[in-house]
Amino acid sequence: MKWYHVVRYGNPVADPYVADEGDLMGAEEEDLWGGTPISHWNDKAWIKASTPDRDGDPDDTLQSYLHPPIYSARLRQALEAAGITGIQWLPLHVLRPDGTEIPGYAIANIVNLVEGALDLERSDYDVYPPDYFLPERVGKVRGIRIPVLRGEKLRGLDIVRLAEARAAFYVSERFKEAFEKVGCTGHSFREVDVVGE
Repeated sequence: MKWYHVVRYGNPVADPYVADEGDLMGAEEEDLWGGTPISHWNDKAWIKASTPDRDGDPDDTLQSYLHPPIYSARLRQALEAAGITGIQWLPLHVLRPDGTEIPGYAIANIVNLVEGALDLERSDYDVYPPDYFLPERVGKVRGIRIPVLRGEKLRGLDIVRLAEARAAFYVSERFKEAFEKVGCTGHSFREVDVVGE
């Protein structure tokens, strides 16, 4: 099966909505890209476009200051209809500058955190240097230029974060097809090499 690196704000609408402030009501943003379910989500969490120049048309994958992806009801329904699992849906109030709500959005908390799916022999990446100010990160993956994934670690999955580098996420051909079938906007996809399937 083909796999893709998600370009988060690729393929946007012409004048996209962009949220630049909000309140997760006690949740930590880093928890939302750690690959684990959130047990006590506050459904009063919100984000907002603070000025009229940011108040455009909302993509299916919303542009915001937050790192985790935020998906529309249409995209969620398409993914669920295709049998895509591995996402915890966390409802989120999306507000325009005047306070009116754009309904149906949720943070897509990706709970498939896969150890060993990045082929460290074949991938091109950087590591944190020996003098990095956080000693616990020294020698660990800092950024990936060209990922190569290990197919045996991805069997049965359609969306993953890599334990070695949690910031980016990767999706299967099934995810991409579900996204494109209903004409969703806000992501584009770059195919990555997969070995050992």
